Amino acid sequence: MAKPPEPIEEVMPQAAWVVEAVVKEVLATGPTPAKPANAQPGATSVGYATASQTVKLTITNVLKGEKAAELVVEKPVGSYSLKAGNKGPFLIDSTKTILGRYGPDSWNLERVKSAVK
Repeated sequence: MAKPPEPIEEVMPQAAWVVEAVVKEVLATGPTPAKPANAQPGATSVGYATASQTVKLTITNVLKGEKAAELVVEKPVGSYSLKAGNKGPFLIDSTKTILGRYGPDSWNLERVKSAVK
């Protein structure tokens, strides 16, 4: 069973940028993390950590932070992968790392807008 997203109130203070954006391009993908030692034999990678990625975002709206048309950011090892065309709200820290357990699917846009205020 998937863990719920972190409470946005805990993550928002870490965000240097809060943007609505579209993944323009995946620039790089890190190595695939190993499955946990307790993984069932023959299990797929679903539910396990995915590789880190470097992605270029096209910014459609800046809710918090410096204005930018594009940002190159890091998606850490996590339970999701990004691909060109993914869109939604992104919370990004000062090191340009995406925050949230599920990236742009962690919180809906209205929840993010409310938290920025």
